[in-house]
Amino acid sequence: MPAFKLSMLSPLVPYLDEIADCKLAPRPATLDGKVLGLLPNWRPSAIHILQALGDLLQQRFALKAVFMEQPVRELPLRTGKLIDTMKDRLDDIAARCDVVITASGD
Repeated sequence: MPAFKLSMLSPLVPYLDEIADCKLAPRPATLDGKVLGLLPNWRPSAIHILQALGDLLQQRFALKAVFMEQPVRELPLRTGKLIDTMKDRLDDIAARCDVVITASGD
């Protein structure tokens, strides 16, 4: 019988925090006493998803505060990227909170 070779590929992407040389922000050991920021995009269900997640995290941890930002709007861009247009806003959010969760939803 001839040899049969089978190659399998995983459809899962390697997450950035699983890559050894990735420089992600350090994760807190707990959310107790932390300020949580919720940052929805412009999709309709993003606010509902984040609100539910924020409620669950408030039940599980002793959060200092939770705030929901206004949805991120996609802007027509002539140059650069969307994140370039939001730098000041993102810096402000980072200064006000310890952890930010973002979501997109439909």
